[in-house]
Amino acid sequence: MLIHLLFDVLALVCGLVMSLWFRRKYALARPAGVTQDSQHHYYLLVLLFGLVGGSLLFGTLNLHLAGQTGVAKSMLGGVFGAIAAAEIFKYFAGIRQSTGLYFVPGLIVLIAVGRIGCFLAGLPDFTYGIATDLPWGVDFGDGIQRHPVQLYETFAMLGFLGVLLISYPRHAQFWQQEGFYVFVLVYAGQRFVWEFLKPYSTLVFGLNLFQLVCVLMIGYAVFMLIKTRKNHVRFNTTSH
Repeated sequence: MLIHLLFDVLALVCGLVMSLWFRRKYALARPAGVTQDSQHHYYLLVLLFGLVGGSLLFGTLNLHLAGQTGVAKSMLGGVFGAIAAAEIFKYFAGIRQSTGLYFVPGLIVLIAVGRIGCFLAGLPDFTYGIATDLPWGVDFGDGIQRHPVQLYETFAMLGFLGVLLISYPRHAQFWQQEGFYVFVLVYAGQRFVWEFLKPYSTLVFGLNLFQLVCVLMIGYAVFMLIKTRKNHVRFNTTSH
């Protein structure tokens, strides 16, 4: 799995470069609402803990549900864990606004490049799709043409990144207030769809583990978007 490890490192480097470029271009020194350097450092540590913990928990759980042994990682699980960790931190720190856009461009690139590594890793990575007759089906070495679901996710996320970069200069306030929740909605929504094209075991209602996680993330994103809009309307009404 050397190829996967190399792309994990490449994804991390590319994500950091994109993140630094975006922050410097738009003068985003810290996540919104995080006002102190010490608070910023603790916040990053909490996010890292949630990201790593969620990734290992859900990746390994999905592997075992499929009857396999070992330890696995899941980017979806990592994002879920980071969201949970961030919301807990924000609650105790008294932060009531979205802090996540600060991380979104880098996270998108991390996901997009990382998925290419999953694609190149082939069958051992256990992220391949089910059989297909479509002309772009890929044989990973077992003689079966499969959906390249890893690349579907890469293209979906790069498309969203394009929308963000093009529209941000004209709609910076929207992206600052609601951009992270839009990212979660798009990421979880597209991932929910691609999961139907994977040979994972289902748990309830014909949905697999990752789809259930996606449902929770979509619910979170919709709830937070509605809450943010209501707060925005209330603020404008009060200020007038």
